[in-house]
Amino acid sequence: MTKEEILSFNEPFIFSELAKKGFSVKKNELDQLVQAGELQQKKMGRMNVYWKSFIAEKKASSQKGMKTYTNQLELEVKELKQELMAGRKKIKKLQFQDGIDEPWKEAAMAMARILSEQKQVSMQEVLEYFNAPNED
Repeated sequence: MTKEEILSFNEPFIFSELAKKGFSVKKNELDQLVQAGELQQKKMGRMNVYWKSFIAEKKASSQKGMKTYTNQLELEVKELKQELMAGRKKIKKLQFQDGIDEPWKEAAMAMARILSEQKQVSMQEVLEYFNAPNED
């Protein structure tokens, strides 16, 4: 029988109850748990009554709390890594688009130049008419 199984009992118990339930444990193992402060013991007549120590219970609950907190932080780190990867993909996509936009921008500026010459208006007016960004 493991220490966790012994400490899982919520009610007080005696050594013979453990044997009846099929757990093989020695009295010196119970005494070690008492000395470690994980179990409490009181002698009543000829039997020793054991129960879980509240200090051990608080310790176990704090370890469970730390486990859940650790799991929560690991999940948060995983989500942040996914967001970071999505951001990197977006940046790569935008960098790729910058390379594509340059030839189109040059073609649009050439068309605006031709229109300004044909209509005898300034290039600035043509760009403003089409709501195109100005490059000064």
